[in-house]
Amino acid sequence: MKKILCLIDTLGIGGAERQMVGLATLLKQKGYDVDLVAYHKDEFYAPIARAGGIDPVFLSVKDSQWSKLKAVRQFIKQRHGYDWVIAYKGGPNAIGCLLKLIGMRFKLIVSERITNTTIGGKKRLFKLYRFADYVVPNAYSQGEFLSANFPWMKKKVVPISNFTDTNYFSPAECQSSEKQVILTAARVARQKNTMRYLEAISVLKKDGSDNIHFKWYGDVQRGEEDYARAVKDKVEELGIGDMIEFFPNVPNIVDYYRECTFFCLPSTFEGFPNVVCEAMSCGKPVICGRVCDNARIVSEGKNGLLFDPKDVNDIVNTLKTMISMPNEQRKQWGRESRNLAVNMLSEEAFINKYIDLIER
Repeated sequence: MKKILCLIDTLGIGGAERQMVGLATLLKQKGYDVDLVAYHKDEFYAPIARAGGIDPVFLSVKDSQWSKLKAVRQFIKQRHGYDWVIAYKGGPNAIGCLLKLIGMRFKLIVSERITNTTIGGKKRLFKLYRFADYVVPNAYSQGEFLSANFPWMKKKVVPISNFTDTNYFSPAECQSSEKQVILTAARVARQKNTMRYLEAISVLKKDGSDNIHFKWYGDVQRGEEDYARAVKDKVEELGIGDMIEFFPNVPNIVDYYRECTFFCLPSTFEGFPNVVCEAMSCGKPVICGRVCDNARIVSEGKNGLLFDPKDVNDIVNTLKTMISMPNEQRKQWGRESRNLAVNMLSEEAFINKYIDLIER
């Protein structure tokens, strides 16, 4: 059976990290010889890997790309090589490509975990993808972006959507609350559109919406501490501290999906958002921006609604529509969310697509 190295920068909390652990353990279950390697020692998802029969390896590196490249190269040699390397995220993608450039022999899958709107500073990385055998975006919109901007990449691009553990993220009966609870699970970051969301909540308060409460779970995006402070100041300026609460990441986010009335992700762009899929799998209606792959996940008018994330009024009106919806209709939309998640986002469909690449 083929030997596979799954390479990522960290096993800390995050969508890509969770997907990588799932990929490694699913490949292991299918009989492949799999190593899971990271070069920053954050073990948030390590217990899930160990439960799946994989003991992650954390390399000792300095904070330089050369140190990481050298450490991964040495590890591969110690393990007498691999048939495939599967890399997630920019740093590991670059390392995989550079190792092939200097002559290491393995087949390489690099994974794109977000949707780009401009090439920007990633031009060098995208050029390195010439050394990859396949480029796997988790969003069809990113696959279209790469194929349009780099025609030579088109034959290599194979989108594979994220999986959701529909057994773990499952519906549960919860006690009804006097107030509707609107949940967001996302980093506090410009991409997540926190400021406009606060403005929308302010409009709802002015309009007399007093039976709702917003909860946001997620840490501050690294490098956006100034933005997070501005968010805190904005809450005070708008006088909406009684309507929205911010909490850090929690390992038991499934409990909060189950307890909420509906889920909202106000991002201005995404890849393939795990949190939307998880909320759907927990049987919740969802609203989110009409961006990237969201319209592929959410069936508008059946299990959720979409809005223009740059238009505060559109966010407000969409929130009002869901808030004012009869409870039985929201429950029906939640059941449809669950059905869509089970049919579209299964682990089996996800892993079979990777196996198809590996066995070509």
